Amino acid sequence: MIQKSEIFRNLNDYENALNTLYEALPVAEKYNLQDKQSLIYRGIGNVNGLSFEFTKAKKYLHKALKIALKLNNNDLLNKANQGLLRIHYETGSDSVEYYLKKIAFYTSKSNNLSDKYKNYSNFSKIYLDKGNPIGKKYLDSSYTIAKKIGKRENIANTLNDFGIYYINVEKNYPKALEKFFEAIELFDVSSNSNNSRVLNISYANISYCYEKMGNYKKALEYNNKYYELFEEILSGRLDAARQEIETKYQIKKIEDEFKEKQSLIEERQTRNQRLLLLFASIFILAGFIFYFYYQNLLLKQKNKIKDLDNDLQYKIISATLDGQDQERNKISGILHDHVSAILSSVGLHLSAFESSLTKEQIEDLKKTRSLLKDAHDKVRDLSHELVPPLLVKLGLQYALKDLCENNSNKLIHFEFHSTLPREKRFHPDFENRIYFIVSELLNNIIKHSGASQAKLTIEELGEKLHITIEDNGKGFDTKNINKSNGFGLTQIKARVNNMNGKMKIKSIINKGTTIQISVDE
Repeated sequence: MIQKSEIFRNLNDYENALNTLYEALPVAEKYNLQDKQSLIYRGIGNVNGLSFEFTKAKKYLHKALKIALKLNNNDLLNKANQGLLRIHYETGSDSVEYYLKKIAFYTSKSNNLSDKYKNYSNFSKIYLDKGNPIGKKYLDSSYTIAKKIGKRENIANTLNDFGIYYINVEKNYPKALEKFFEAIELFDVSSNSNNSRVLNISYANISYCYEKMGNYKKALEYNNKYYELFEEILSGRLDAARQEIETKYQIKKIEDEFKEKQSLIEERQTRNQRLLLLFASIFILAGFIFYFYYQNLLLKQKNKIKDLDNDLQYKIISATLDGQDQERNKISGILHDHVSAILSSVGLHLSAFESSLTKEQIEDLKKTRSLLKDAHDKVRDLSHELVPPLLVKLGLQYALKDLCENNSNKLIHFEFHSTLPREKRFHPDFENRIYFIVSELLNNIIKHSGASQAKLTIEELGEKLHITIEDNGKGFDTKNINKSNGFGLTQIKARVNNMNGKMKIKSIINKGTTIQISVDE
């Protein structure tokens, strides 16, 4: 049908050309023949262009181009861009050079010499029509490739283009005549339509040159040859196209009759088989339905038990971690408020005895004070490790920023970024949990990732706190996350789940890891 439309187009019967293409389009769409859809849209666009419907032409050629890009088909891309080049050239658009470059790009990826020849020929014609001498460079290239291909028609066309160059650019009509006569010498006048077309163009160009040189007798002679040959070409094309259409019609008619008879025979042969297969299929289908229903029931029960088991495990881990947090806060409070205070009080009491002691006793007292200070410092440090004072006094943002700074060194740098207001505070329990979740994740990066850069981002969206931790480390296989990361990530997941939050992990081997946490405030 696509070939049939091209016949109608060559006969200037644009209505039948379009009708044929629109008949072909539903077939291509039904069977998802995307390459054929691109060719059909290209054909519709080209016919609309020939009918001066340039807006419609661009619409359909762009559809053809879109499909060609999707398929990444170099040949279809080249064809679609050639159609758009013609439309933009005929409308005098500034986009002509853009499409020329596009065609040159796709042609450069092709090993087809004919494509390269057409490309250089396009460049030369468009530049020479404008009288731009740069067209000569492309003309030389097209002539070289035409000689490699060895087709006389291509060589003759290029010689005609050389003649156009001498007319439009150098105004050298004798030199132009030489090229046109060289083109004619390649062919004998024959019924071959391709040869006749080349000769016809040459005759018209020779007539023009003689006219410009003032030799009107010769101009009229070749002008008459042009019209005589034009009539022969038109008559030959009409006869050939008419015969081809009639032949295709007869073939299509015979094929349809054969298919109809074949369909009746096949229908009779398969009727009894279908009845037999129907009963067998019903029986087998019933067996399969029962089997899959039973297996599906078992699978649902297993999944339900597995979900309950996972839920129980998370609850156990969450309860354990909550207990640890409570104990940590309790121990930190005892160390800071009681043990530390007692040690300070002991120091004051020792100071009170200093005035009544001998010199030797004072030396012993100094040693006792030194040991007491070490004990006091260790108690303070342990208290700070259990619950950072910065977290208690200034809040989550300052504590996390301090955590990033303390963990940064020559091997790895932690960047901190927050979009929260500086004075923003959350419930103390919430801040404690988030702090230790982030602390554990940063420790994982330091121990396992091999990263040199990491970034911690916290932001508030709606009533949720979003935390993102990224690194440029070696990454890991997220499918085996439990095997590769042990109990640490399981604990963190349990903490996040216990806070009605969600945790996503994206990791690519040798490209780093991104962990996103979203929790209700």
